[in-house]
Amino acid sequence: MDAENLTRMEADAAALHDAGEFMEAAKSLRRALSIRSLTHGGLHRETLEARNRLARSLRAAGRFGEAIDLYRCTLDAHIETLGDGDLVTLRSRSRLANTYYAAGRYEEAAEQFRDILRQRSRVLGPEHPDTLRSLGSLANTYACLGRYEEAAELHRRVLRGREEVLGGLHPRTELSRFRLGSTLKSLENAHPPGDEEQ
Repeated sequence: MDAENLTRMEADAAALHDAGEFMEAAKSLRRALSIRSLTHGGLHRETLEARNRLARSLRAAGRFGEAIDLYRCTLDAHIETLGDGDLVTLRSRSRLANTYYAAGRYEEAAEQFRDILRQRSRVLGPEHPDTLRSLGSLANTYACLGRYEEAAELHRRVLRGREEVLGGLHPRTELSRFRLGSTLKSLENAHPPGDEEQ
């Protein structure tokens, strides 16, 4: 298949994905990944992007195990070719972490989000929007694990950072405010007043 037809097939698959036809999109994307792997090899940028597109459709279809395997493969390739702290590698790790989260595999998600947060803090700084997003993702994961006090503290940090960087009325700041409130409510429900042992 020539490059123009391959690009068209991937564009058609993207349209299917956007229309909610995730498994139909995945069929075309599997074929595209196979062609790109044969043409460019497993570590080529276009092959890795094709693998991510397939993983995205599988994740959207609820096929988390397959998506995790593909995202893990892409992450390993990025670590090998770019290094663990590269921003592209961190984006790959984030896709994997978000898929663990979507699959309800919160401990694995938390492990990945902690690593992403550490790396992004080092590379981008603690107040960078991507770092704050990683901090929020870790907070959300802790809340899912019932670790509400830790989650609330992280949400407070995200809120402070977003207020400073984005302003108090930015939609992401508003979202941080909502998530902190929700986490505090969960904490209160987990430990209602008067629930202390006598």
